[in-house]
Amino acid sequence: MARFQLNKGDRFSLNKSEGLEKIQVDLNWKSGADLDASAFLVGADGMINDDADFVFYNSQKRANPETGEFEPFNKAAHGNKKAWMAATVPVSADGSVLGSADDLGDDDEGDEAGETMHVDLTKVGPKVQEIVFCVTIYHGDKDGVTFGAVREPSITITNEETGEELCSYNLKEKFSTETAVEAAKLVVNDEGEWEFEALGEGHDGGMQTLIDIYA
Repeated sequence: MARFQLNKGDRFSLNKSEGLEKIQVDLNWKSGADLDASAFLVGADGMINDDADFVFYNSQKRANPETGEFEPFNKAAHGNKKAWMAATVPVSADGSVLGSADDLGDDDEGDEAGETMHVDLTKVGPKVQEIVFCVTIYHGDKDGVTFGAVREPSITITNEETGEELCSYNLKEKFSTETAVEAAKLVVNDEGEWEFEALGEGHDGGMQTLIDIYA
C-alpha cells in the first residue's frame, strides 16, 4: 500500500525519497470499456514542444519495452507497421516517458484493468515543466460510454528501483458525461524539484479535447 493517500489538489514531493530517479505510474480502473492512458509533456506555456511529447497508444515514436531504447520501424526486422506497433511502446521525444501497451479492457464483467507508464526523471528535457497523465475512453463519444460507468479509478506512483509505492490517488469525483480525465501530473516546483499533484479533472470530447488543450 502506498505511504500517502492523496486527495484532489494535494501534492507529494518526489524528493522525499532520496536518490529517486525512475518511477512507475499505474493507472487502474474497473470497467468493461476500452480505456487508454496517455501523457503530455508540456513546457512553461502549457503546450507540448514536439508531437512525440503526446505519449499515447498510437504514437509513431516507439521504444523497446524492455530496454526503453528508441526502436524505429524496420521492415526487415518487423515485417509491417502493425507488428512494429505491437512489439514496441510509445515514448516521448526525450526518451523520459515510456507509455503502456494498450489494455483493451473489453471484458463483459468489468474486472480490474489498467495501464502502466514509466518515467526516468533524469532524462526529462529542460523545457518540460509538467507531465500530465490522462485516461480517455476509446470512441466514448461515438459509443455513448462515459466515465460515469468507470469504477474505482486510481493512479499510483512507485519507486521503480525499490518497488516501494510512494503515493496514490483514488479519484472519488462523480463523473457523468466525461470521456476524458486528467488524473494527475508531475510538476516542477519553484525550487526546481518534481512534485506529484492529484488532479481529477474531467472533460467531454475525449482525447481530442486534451489535444486541443495541450497541443
